[in-house]
Amino acid sequence: MMLSWENLIGHAATVAYLKKNIAEEKFPHAVIFSGAEGVGKRLAAEICAAALLCERPVDGAPCGECENCHLVAAKTHPDFYIVEAEATKTTRNIKIGQIRAMQIEAALRPINSARRVVILDGAELMNNAAANCLLKTIEEPPSQTIFILLTASRSSLLMTIRSRCMTINFDRLTAEQIRDALTARGVENSEAQRLAVIADGSFGRALKLKDSGGAKLREAALDTLEKISRAELSNEEIFKLGAQMAEWSRENFADFLTHTQKILRDVCFAEELEPHNSDLLSRLSKLKISERKIFLMIETGAEFHRRLKSNANLRLLAEAYLMSLRKAAVSG
Repeated sequence: MMLSWENLIGHAATVAYLKKNIAEEKFPHAVIFSGAEGVGKRLAAEICAAALLCERPVDGAPCGECENCHLVAAKTHPDFYIVEAEATKTTRNIKIGQIRAMQIEAALRPINSARRVVILDGAELMNNAAANCLLKTIEEPPSQTIFILLTASRSSLLMTIRSRCMTINFDRLTAEQIRDALTARGVENSEAQRLAVIADGSFGRALKLKDSGGAKLREAALDTLEKISRAELSNEEIFKLGAQMAEWSRENFADFLTHTQKILRDVCFAEELEPHNSDLLSRLSKLKISERKIFLMIETGAEFHRRLKSNANLRLLAEAYLMSLRKAAVSG
């Protein structure tokens, strides 16, 4: 697929600003694209790279026809370099060796174009050694190289890196934008609407939810809370659910935790805040759990989110979470 601004969902003002800076040759040497996962930062960065390396850019947009545009789209352009986090057993991070390898590439003279473009995807995942190594390059950048750092947590970056980069914020998408993008991909309208509501402003998340049965995970979370509210979640039921959850990926269990947290938030702050699950309000109104108990349940969810980052057995973790959730709901 050719890289085009038309493929990016939303962010009209940001796109106009980026196109203007590219067209006027004012694109900064180092820039941070900051925003939640899945809102379009990576696609925007790749389109910027295509436009910056394009032989015949048009008003800050890549032509989509020249050799350079085709090479960037295929990620085989010799002047286009991407650094991504590497997964380990417990986490993902960007290591100093990756930054050093990138620095060697960034220091070379461009081959096909007048400049080089480097994208660091998940810049907040750099360890300290990698971040300090990058800082040296950002402080004294090769004149022909542009750096685009993508992050879902700008505050996690070194202050010295943040101070040397322009920051461009990417807002969360509206539910309507996500719904329309999903229906354009052939998702049935009611399913698109449901996924758009629970995607939390992230089209990437909506796609993952579609592929992983995310709507079913939310239903499982609400069903569990309804049983707790009616004092119907027995030990036998917990062990049965734990066995089912043991078959999930850790990411799916994390999503289950997140759905539970958001439902509890909606119940607690129904009168004050915009609900996360606006399509479930009639069912949420029937959850009879006191505010104090909801806060205890939310604290429980936060604790198990932290535990999930360890290598704990998923079945035991799920059973412990459900028991702790039930205990918080009946305490005092």
